[in-house]
Amino acid sequence: MHTSFKKQVSNLHNQKKNMISVFITEFIRIKDVMLWCVISFGGFILGLSSLDLSSNLIPLLVFLTSTFFIMSFTFAINNYYDIDSDKKNPRRMHINAIALNRISKKTGGFLIMVFTIIPLVVTYFFRMEVFIFCAFLLFSGWGYSAPPLRTKNVPGLDVIWHFLGFFFYVIWGSIISGSIGLINWLAAISIGIFSCICQVDNHIRDYFYDKDSGTETIAVWMGLDNAKTILKILTIFHLIFLIPLILLYSLSYYFTIIIIIVMPILGLIVLRPKKGAFPSKRSYIYYFTFWIGGAVYISCLIFYICFLLGIPTLGLLDFIGLA
Repeated sequence: MHTSFKKQVSNLHNQKKNMISVFITEFIRIKDVMLWCVISFGGFILGLSSLDLSSNLIPLLVFLTSTFFIMSFTFAINNYYDIDSDKKNPRRMHINAIALNRISKKTGGFLIMVFTIIPLVVTYFFRMEVFIFCAFLLFSGWGYSAPPLRTKNVPGLDVIWHFLGFFFYVIWGSIISGSIGLINWLAAISIGIFSCICQVDNHIRDYFYDKDSGTETIAVWMGLDNAKTILKILTIFHLIFLIPLILLYSLSYYFTIIIIIVMPILGLIVLRPKKGAFPSKRSYIYYFTFWIGGAVYISCLIFYICFLLGIPTLGLLDFIGLA
């Protein structure tokens, strides 16, 4: 009897752990949520006016709480309205708990409501402009996935919506921490273009499943070859918009210069051994987008932290006449 009771308790405990795992990995898609939060956190750092913890603690807590739930809302509502298409797509099905019948649609709807209320309440008691911006981001996430707008099914607008989403995620972090300067705007535009690359690449990989399910993405609308051409054009634009970040910020300190040299070299080393995949067309796009872009973004964050610490720059901008 005692053994049977312990077994039941153990089973209940395992079921609870499984439900938590399903919620985290297959409903809010925690990896994607955290990645988007990190991008927005970059905006938060770039909006700081000092590194004083006591003055930044409340804004940081507001940012972490509200941003986590905004991102969770965005991915959860995407899963909620993508059930039919995700059931047919093996690349998507395992990250949609509702499509897998692990979470009921009713439960999913309730959780989405919770994800909506929490950031609105938190930001309402912080600052009104942050509350309004929070409501705007939630609306943006809803409009992307939910009818009647469902902009993800409007070719062209789906990519533009993605650009605006990431652009505003960077600005969102900066508004909470307190200030927006040139570096914030340049980073927001560049990361917005970066998100468009990811979106079009995602559409290309999902082309056949989206076409079969009737999902009208830019790849389905334009055709696979044209979508690949768009991807190349966006990659070029991304590189162009990295140039002002490099000239104005990445060349300011030895640390930042080292990063924009070492990371691209590391990218070559990492990509080349993979079964001769590099330098294929796809790996070139991946390399220029993630490794070059990542090097510039990290160097800009280090620049800004060094600036707040009062570390003198190398003066290279004076030398080349850009200061």
